[in-house]
Amino acid sequence: MKAAVLWTGGKDSALAFQASLNVYDIRRLICFVPADNRQFLAHPTELMELQAQKVGVPIEFVPISEPYKQGYRQQIEAIRDTGIEMLITGDISTVGGMPNWIQEVAAGLVEVYKPLWELDRHAILDTLIADEFKVVCSLAYKKHFQPTIAGRYFDAELISELKQLPIDACGEQGEYHTWVLDAPFFKEPVQLEGTRVVDADKYCYLTYERAI
Repeated sequence: MKAAVLWTGGKDSALAFQASLNVYDIRRLICFVPADNRQFLAHPTELMELQAQKVGVPIEFVPISEPYKQGYRQQIEAIRDTGIEMLITGDISTVGGMPNWIQEVAAGLVEVYKPLWELDRHAILDTLIADEFKVVCSLAYKKHFQPTIAGRYFDAELISELKQLPIDACGEQGEYHTWVLDAPFFKEPVQLEGTRVVDADKYCYLTYERAI
């Protein structure tokens, strides 16, 4: 079955990719982006383009405009018409108690595969170590993390800290965001140069001068 992985550049989409490698025929990565071209600090498109090169799979940035449900359905229909039968997502659980958004907007158009859905959060984090993913925290909200974890790598120490906090340890409710710099399916790692952590109003985020 021809599939596309919904890609943010973070750990969950990368883990979903890995879980699907021998299950579906992954043709490309897809990232839904705002039609106004605004960038997200936690997930810059230029970094995602570099990740796609390291994976060896093309990435497509799909613009979404309001009304959002209609916008998503129109774009998913267009994706289906290129031969994609399955969308793979790294979603782990409901966010804010709402139904799974991709499942809702893709209903009747393509199938949706959620390999991480409701898995144990600690087991998900342990997979990053066991499978030698290289993951860095790209953004963290101050209300959850003082001092910030932005700029820290997901080593055994950080994962142990996350397991003890009164939050979703995987950041599924938006507590923090990540970039994957290396994974078992990367041809070579992403390297960041000139990194620094920026202190903003409600969060801290990681930035860099160059990625190669």
